[in-house]
Amino acid sequence: MTRHSITGKILLLLTGILFIVQLPAQTTSDTLRSRNLYRPQTLRQDDVRLNQDSLDSQAQINQDSIDLRLQYIRDSLDARLRFIQDSIIAREKFVRDSIRRREHILDSLTFLRAELPRLLEASLKTYSDNIIVYNKRIQIVGDSILTNYTSKVLPFTIDRPYTPWKSVINLSDKPIKIIIDTIAHKITAIRAPGISNSYSYSARNNILRINSKNSIVSKPGGKLYKVPIDSVFFDRRGNVSKIKRYFHFYQVTNQYHRGAPLFLHLSQVKQFEYSADNVMTKYQTTNFCDRWRAQDEKKVCNIITYSINKQGNTYILTRQTDPVNVYADGWFSYEFDHMGNLKSVAFNNTKNSENWKTIVELNDAGNVSRYIYQNKGAVHKTLLVNYYLNDPGAKYKVETITCIFENDGVSYYQVNNTTDLSRERNRITMEWSPWR
Repeated sequence: MTRHSITGKILLLLTGILFIVQLPAQTTSDTLRSRNLYRPQTLRQDDVRLNQDSLDSQAQINQDSIDLRLQYIRDSLDARLRFIQDSIIAREKFVRDSIRRREHILDSLTFLRAELPRLLEASLKTYSDNIIVYNKRIQIVGDSILTNYTSKVLPFTIDRPYTPWKSVINLSDKPIKIIIDTIAHKITAIRAPGISNSYSYSARNNILRINSKNSIVSKPGGKLYKVPIDSVFFDRRGNVSKIKRYFHFYQVTNQYHRGAPLFLHLSQVKQFEYSADNVMTKYQTTNFCDRWRAQDEKKVCNIITYSINKQGNTYILTRQTDPVNVYADGWFSYEFDHMGNLKSVAFNNTKNSENWKTIVELNDAGNVSRYIYQNKGAVHKTLLVNYYLNDPGAKYKVETITCIFENDGVSYYQVNNTTDLSRERNRITMEWSPWR
C-alpha cells in the first residue's frame, strides 16, 4: 500500500467522523431554538394576558385590603365618637339630675328649717310644764343635713342625767319621720323620739291643732279611751300665746278599741307673754279638775303664774299660785355659765321654810356628773350620775347613786337607785361594805 493511499483513507475517515458529529449538533440546536429557549420578543399573547390578570388581581386584593382597613378605622372612629358623645350626654344628664336632686333637697331643708321650729316649740310647750326661754336656730349643714333643734329649759326637776336644761330633738337621724302635704305645703305629722304628733291648720294660720297619742285610762268603775286634742294660738309675731289642752273621752270596746264618744274635757290652759324683743316675761297655767263623766262639774283647780326676769346669765322666776300656797310660792334662781350650761338652781319659798340650792357638776362630755343638794347652806345629800355609754356589755347605760351625808360632812350610806342595792361605810375603818 502506498503512502498516498493511506493518507487519503485517513482524510476520508476524518471527513466522515466530522459529518457524523455535526449532524446531531445541528438537530439539537434547532430543537432548543424552537421550543425551550426564553425569548421575550416571542412570548405568547395568553401568557401576557395571564400575567396582567395576576397583577390586576393582586392590585385589587391590595386595594380591597386598604379599603377594609380604612372602613374599619372609620367605623372605629365613629364608634369611639358615639361612645364619647353618649358619655358626655350621660354625664350631662347625671350632673343635671344631681343638681336638681340637690336643689330639691336644699329646697326641702329650707322649708323644714322655716316650718319645724314653730311646730316643735308648740309641741314642747303643750306637753311639758318646763319653761322654754330660748330656741336655738336650726341651720343647714352642707346641703343635706339639718342641725338639732335645741331649746334652753328652766327645769323644775333637778335629778335627771345628761343635760336636763336642754331639750334636744335630732333632725338628721333616721328615727325622725316628717310627713308633708305637698299641695298645701304644710307639715302634717312628725314622728320622732318623744314626739308623735299630727297637725292641722286654721285658715289664717294663727291656730294650730295638735293630735298626739291616744291612750286608755282607768277610772272609778271602768276604763276610758282618751284622745288628746290641743289648740295652739299664735300672736302676730309668731309666738305661742295660748294653748288649750282638751281630752275627748270615748267608751272602750274589746279591751282596747275606741267606742262611742262620751264627752269633751278642757284640762288645761297655758298663756304666754313676751317683751318687745320676744323674750318670755310671763307664763301662766290654769289647771282644771279631772272629770270622768259628762255630768261632772267643770271647775278650775288652781292657777300658777310665773314672772320671768333675765339678769345676765341668771333667770329669776317668781311663782304665785291661786289659791295662795305659801309653801309652793316663792323665787327660783337659775344660773348658767357663759357656755349656756346650768350651774345651779336655788329656791326660797314665801313661808321661808324652804331655802335650798342645787349645784350642778359636769363631766368631760358636758353631762351631769353630780348634783349637790344644799338645804339652808348644809349638804345632806348628793346624787352621782355614772354613764356607761361606750360599754357594750353594760346592763345599764346610766346609773344614779344617792349619797347621804351626816352632820360631820361624811357620807356613810349610799343607795344605787338603778339596781336597788345599797352599802354602808364603817365609821372606824371608813371602808365601804359590798353592795347588797
